[in-house]
Amino acid sequence: MLTFPYRLSITLFSEDGAVLGTVSAECDWEPLQEWTRLHFQRRGLLSTRVEDESASVLPLWAAASGEPLCRGLRLQIEQPGWPPVASDFPNTLFKDRAGALASLLVEQKKLRAGDTYTYVLAAYPAAQTPDPGRLLVRDTSPCLPVQDGSIEEFLVRANPCGILDADDIPVFVASRVLQEAAAQTREQQGNETGGILIGRLWRDTRAAEIFVEVSAQIPAACTAGTSVKLTFTPETWTAAAAALHAHGHGEIFLGYWHSHPVREWCTGKSCTPEAQKTCVYARDFFSADDIAVMRAAFPRAWCVAIVANDTAFGLSFSMFGNRRGATHSRGFHVMEDTSNVA
Repeated sequence: MLTFPYRLSITLFSEDGAVLGTVSAECDWEPLQEWTRLHFQRRGLLSTRVEDESASVLPLWAAASGEPLCRGLRLQIEQPGWPPVASDFPNTLFKDRAGALASLLVEQKKLRAGDTYTYVLAAYPAAQTPDPGRLLVRDTSPCLPVQDGSIEEFLVRANPCGILDADDIPVFVASRVLQEAAAQTREQQGNETGGILIGRLWRDTRAAEIFVEVSAQIPAACTAGTSVKLTFTPETWTAAAAALHAHGHGEIFLGYWHSHPVREWCTGKSCTPEAQKTCVYARDFFSADDIAVMRAAFPRAWCVAIVANDTAFGLSFSMFGNRRGATHSRGFHVMEDTSNVA
């Protein structure tokens, strides 16, 4: 379970230091706990079994002003028989909440659009009354379903794609997964399409690392795709579960992929070829709806999403995943030979 015996607030200040407004702040702790757990599991500093795990969050008080102002938050995880581990998270966790408050203040004409502002995070002791929705969360995450393998044997058969970050769990994607996604994207040109990523989690005890192998994809059935949205239905997940069972090779769900028909978007907006080359949607674009699918269907820290960017200049792939509790663009490895290595 996770405990947080504080309530949070955000206060916005104008350039001259005047108080503009204050609002309560909530935080979705699960992605932070998921990332922290996996971060230390990868290094062999936590067990892959989490039944008796407990976690707590405490403020990191600002060095100069002290309580109640925070410079960040610390999430600590404890497992029986293991030393406690902790990750620190900065106040930028709440930049979207601060931005929402700024937008409200603009509507109220207390702030002008385009004006700069700063914000501070404050924490106050919460009333000690049971509130499972906010202060106490029971962790029901299953044990990490890892198999033993050698990351070196994967690396020698793989080519990097995108910018690799040490904070990200290594991910190896079979080239045929990308080939199938590309073919499906071209078949549905102009509308979004997608599928479910399946494969395995591996643990290399010698290298003290855990890594992901995306070995196949299941085309998403019973979806509704338009030029701007792909809707998954209950039937989509039922069909995917049946297909995974029928596959019969011990794979697990690892995430999902979907296409962005960027050339269709650019055509609709009459974008010039030069504008299309620098279009923000041409790569590394992951919408709020995309993040919501990840949060609801694939919340584990090792889950990833792949986007097939169908542009006027060709088709490329982007990957997204949990980095320090937030969804970020990330790099991965492409494998030509995906025979299992144990």
